[in-house]
Amino acid sequence: MRSRHVQAGGSKLFEFVIVLMLLGALSLMVLEYMRHYIEAAEKSAMETTVMYLRSALRLRLAEALAAENAAYAIKITRDNPMDWLQDKPYNYAGTFDAPPPGSIDDGKWYFDTKSRELVYLVEYGREFIPDQDGLKRVRYHIIAPSLENAIKENRIISVSEIVREVSLVKVKPYTWEFK
Repeated sequence: MRSRHVQAGGSKLFEFVIVLMLLGALSLMVLEYMRHYIEAAEKSAMETTVMYLRSALRLRLAEALAAENAAYAIKITRDNPMDWLQDKPYNYAGTFDAPPPGSIDDGKWYFDTKSRELVYLVEYGREFIPDQDGLKRVRYHIIAPSLENAIKENRIISVSEIVREVSLVKVKPYTWEFK
């Protein structure tokens, strides 16, 4: 009778271990899906911020055009894009002059005053391909081709010419693909 009791206890322990292993495997699968969705949410939040910045840029340019204020239009092309927003994103770290890699936390935006670039440092970038410097970042800058050509040619330019081509663009294309 005693050996049957020991056998039954052993088989219950074996079943318990199997159940724990299955739960562990399922937990790992769920965790993997969660990581994927966290990264997708980060990409979406970054792109939404860029969308807000582009909308704010269009509003500022419309103000300059309506007021026929060339000086204001030129100032816009030199601005930190985050200054266009009424409320800066919670993950905006501020302005820096060519900060060294690793000095700003991942998942943050910052404006580099030296390069005049708005930079996003990717936090959850398993699906993000690093740039030529090996960094997981996305960089944006303001371009104003008509203004730049007018400055090179030393000629006067109208507000409408400045405003027509100003945009916030990626410095380099990035690859953030999900499998």
